[in-house]
Amino acid sequence: MIPRFSSVSTSFPTLPGGTRFEYNPVFAKKRILLHLHTMAYIINDARIEDDEIAEEFESIKEHYQAQGEVVCCDRDEEFQQYARDNVINRTIMEQESVKRFGEVSDEAVAERFEEIKAEHGGEREFFDNTGLNEGDKAMILRRLKSSMTVDRLMDDELPFPEAPSEEALEAYYQENIARFMSEEEVRVSQIFVEPSSHDAAREAFIALRELRRELLEGKDFDLAAREHGSDDRDTDLGFMKQGDSMPEIEAITFSMEIGEISPVVATHYGFHLFKVTERKAPSPIPKEEIPTLGEQLLTEQRNNAIQSVIDKLREQSEIKEVESE
Repeated sequence: MIPRFSSVSTSFPTLPGGTRFEYNPVFAKKRILLHLHTMAYIINDARIEDDEIAEEFESIKEHYQAQGEVVCCDRDEEFQQYARDNVINRTIMEQESVKRFGEVSDEAVAERFEEIKAEHGGEREFFDNTGLNEGDKAMILRRLKSSMTVDRLMDDELPFPEAPSEEALEAYYQENIARFMSEEEVRVSQIFVEPSSHDAAREAFIALRELRRELLEGKDFDLAAREHGSDDRDTDLGFMKQGDSMPEIEAITFSMEIGEISPVVATHYGFHLFKVTERKAPSPIPKEEIPTLGEQLLTEQRNNAIQSVIDKLREQSEIKEVESE
C-alpha cells in the first residue's frame, strides 16, 4: 500500500514529529528578524502585517542556507517574493480549511505537541534537539495549529496516491532524462614530488617544469613518474568525479583534453604534473538503477496537485497590498 502524503509540498517541509510547516522551521533555531521594507496585505478581510512576512523571509533564508546555498544580500528580493507568496498561500489555505472544517481545537494542538515531544524522547530532549526553549511554547503551538489546519485541507483535496504504472514511470523517466545522468569522469595519471624543505621546494618546481617540457616533446609519462616521483604510489589515479579530489586539482584536470599535460600544480602535499588519459561523458542512468524514481514521480504529481489547489483558491480570494501600520 502506498502511504498517504507525508508533506503537502516540497515548500512545506516535514519537521521533527512528522508535522508540516510552510517554510517555517519552527523546530529549528530561533531567528533574528530583519527590519525589511515591505507591505502588509488584506486577504479576504484578514490583515497580514509586514512582521509576519519578515519572519517568513528569515525562515526561507535559513531553509536555503541549510541546503548549502548562497543567501547573501543579492537574493533578498527573491526571498522576499517567496515570503510574500508563502504567507498568502498559507493564509488562504487556512481560511478555506476553517470554512470547511472549523478551527483546530487548542486541545488537539496540545495533544499533537505532546506526541512530538515524546517522539524526541521527552520535553527536555525536544528543546535540546531543536534549540528552542520553554519561552517559545506559544510560537510553537501557533505554528503547529497552522500546520494542522493546512494538513486537513490537503488531506481533503489531494487524491490518494497510487503506485505509478510502468508506462507512467517510463514516460516520466524520458521526459526528465537530463535529471538522471551520470557524472562526468576523468582518468588521471600524475607525477608527484614532495619536497622536504623550502629550498627543496624551489628545486622540485624547477625540476618538474623542465620535466614537463620533456613530456611535451614526447617523453613517456609513466617512465618519467618512475624516474622523478617521490614515492611508489600508482601513477594511474583512476577515474575521478568532481568532489573526489581537491578543488585546485579538479579545476585543472576537468579542463584538460585526453593526452594533455598539465602545468606544474602546487598543493599543500607538494608538486604535481597531471595527464588525462580517458574521459567519461555523462550518460543516462538506467531506469532500473534509480530506486527513488517512483517516489520522485509521486512527489511531482503531489506538488502539481497542491499548486492547482493554491491557484484555485487565489482566483477565488481578494488579495490587496496595503501600507503597513
